[in-house]
Amino acid sequence: MKILGIFSRREEQVGYRLSGMDTKLVKDKNELEEVLTNLKGVGILVIDNNVYNLLPEKFDKLEKKKIPLLLKVD
Repeated sequence: MKILGIFSRREEQVGYRLSGMDTKLVKDKNELEEVLTNLKGVGILVIDNNVYNLLPEKFDKLEKKKIPLLLKVD
């Protein structure tokens, strides 16, 4: 399983990408929904608060599942 980071700011995305993590940069709900529909093989999902606030109800459902593990960072 892999680790995926979804971020709303380029600075965060670059920082996590330098650590070796696969990352996605999203700007709106549509881009985020597209990324979330393709979570095959993701064991840990790292998101920032801005991404969480785009679709909080969807992330609340994901948190109740065991996989992927959802980590929110500030």
